[in-house]
Amino acid sequence: MPVAEREDGRRIALPAAEWTHATADRLTTERGGQTGWCGPAAIALAAGCSYASACNLLREVAPERYVNQPEIVTAYWRDVLGALSLCGVLADPIRVEKTANRGPTLLSLVRNGGLEPGVYLVRITGHFLLLTLHGFGLAQVHDNRLSGAVLSGRTHGRCRVTHLARLS
Repeated sequence: MPVAEREDGRRIALPAAEWTHATADRLTTERGGQTGWCGPAAIALAAGCSYASACNLLREVAPERYVNQPEIVTAYWRDVLGALSLCGVLADPIRVEKTANRGPTLLSLVRNGGLEPGVYLVRITGHFLLLTLHGFGLAQVHDNRLSGAVLSGRTHGRCRVTHLARLS
């Protein structure tokens, strides 16, 4: 993963150069203009593979769960981690602290969660996305619709985080 140095001397992770072609638009074009589902899209974006390859990886990880499904609509956290592992993308799960059985909002996690800059796989309420955290509360969202959008209340920031893993 590429690294840059900030003015204060701290190192921060940058998105991989190959992400420049791995965008939501590319995945939509690959699917003939139809927006893909978030689980396979997160795998395709993180691994730099096609949407179809991401679906095949999910079928390889859990064939019983995705048998006879031309469209993988619902992906499971453990299956997405397994698919990324098959591609050589390491995902180090991070425990999400919950208060009253609710995880933090994505915005509060980025601003107050003590996360190091880097790329994260995030499961928010009913959705997978990749998050590039630059530090100082600045993060970009990558998913089946957004490519590098600044994290805000309009870009999933108010959604509750259920699962989190740092990618490398």
